[in-house]
Amino acid sequence: MAKIGSPLFIVREECSKDLMKVLDKIAQIGYDGVEFLGFFGHKPSEIKNKLDSCGLIAIGDHVAFDEFAKNTNKIIDEHKETGCGYITIGAPPEFGQSEFETFERIGEAMNKSGMKLLFHNHAEELKNKVNGKDVLENIFDGVRPDLLYCELDLGWISIGGADPAYYLEKYKNRCPVIHFKDYINTSDGFLFKPTGYGVMPNAELYALSLQCDPKPEWYVMDHDCAYERDSYFDLKISLEYFRNLIEVTK
Repeated sequence: MAKIGSPLFIVREECSKDLMKVLDKIAQIGYDGVEFLGFFGHKPSEIKNKLDSCGLIAIGDHVAFDEFAKNTNKIIDEHKETGCGYITIGAPPEFGQSEFETFERIGEAMNKSGMKLLFHNHAEELKNKVNGKDVLENIFDGVRPDLLYCELDLGWISIGGADPAYYLEKYKNRCPVIHFKDYINTSDGFLFKPTGYGVMPNAELYALSLQCDPKPEWYVMDHDCAYERDSYFDLKISLEYFRNLIEVTK
C-alpha cells in the first residue's frame, strides 16, 4: 500500500535550526515518511534513531549531481544507514553522453545497495526541446530504465507547460515516488498552494497513477512555499486532502 510523505523543503529554515524538532512535528501531523534535503549536520545514525523514535520512514534525500558523481560510495553508505530507499540526484549543468554514463554508473551502485536512483524535475526541463522532445523526456529516454527512476513532480511539469498525464502514462513502469504539487496562476506567474487547493487535476492524476506497474510506493505532498501561512498548516491540509482522495477513489 502506498504511503504519503512530506518534503522538508518547505520547512528548510526550521530544519537548519532544529531538524529533530521538525521531524517530531511532521510525525505529529500524521505523515508516513519524510524526504530529506540534506541532514543539516547530523550523523546518519542520529537521523535513523530519531526516525525510529517518532515513527517516520526516510523516503530519500536530494544530492547534487557533481557531489554524487564524486563521492558515490560514501553518499550511498551514509544514506543506507538512515534507511533511505531512494536518493534523488540533482540536474547536471549539461546533458550529454558523459552525464548519461554518470547517471548509469551511480544507478548501478544504487541498485547493488538495494536503493534506487531518482531524478526529480523542475519546470526548466520542460521549457526546451532536444530532437523534438522535452529535455526531461530526453533524460529518461537516455538512461536505462532500471538505473534511473522517475520522481515526477506533476506540478512543475504543468508549470513548465507540459502534460503531467503524458509523463505518468509514458513512464508508468518507473514511477516509485510521485510528487503532487499544486499552484494557482496569477497575473505575473503563479503561487504555490497546498495539494488540492490549486489548479492541478489531482483526482485524475491520482487515478492515473494507480495504473502504474509497479504501483507507486510514495506520494509526496510537495509544496515549496506557504508564504504568510504556517508551513505545518499547509502540510496538514495537504495530507488531509490526499487521504480523502485515496478513500473516494477506492
